[in-house]
Amino acid sequence: MTTCGIVTKSLLLLAVVVALIGQGSAAVPKFSECCTRVSRQQITETIVDYTVQKRNNHCVNAIIFQTESGSLYCCKHDESWVKGKVRQLMAKKRAALASAPSSL
Repeated sequence: MTTCGIVTKSLLLLAVVVALIGQGSAAVPKFSECCTRVSRQQITETIVDYTVQKRNNHCVNAIIFQTESGSLYCCKHDESWVKGKVRQLMAKKRAALASAPSSL
């Protein structure tokens, strides 16, 4: 009878571990966040990249700038400084592509 008790306890422990593991993976959110408001204020950190966000549901039109530190800033897409920074980053990307060695 003691063997049956050990097996039952082992199965119960296994069930608890599986439940906790499943709960942990469900707690990690997938990236689904977006800008719901934007700032007009210029960013003082070094900007290294950007993403264009189009209006959709509760998300607003925005340019999302990423800084060297990894911070993300939601900025008003039609601000003159934002347009200028986007042009600058696009030119930098084009120059990097043009200077990259061809694999052909």
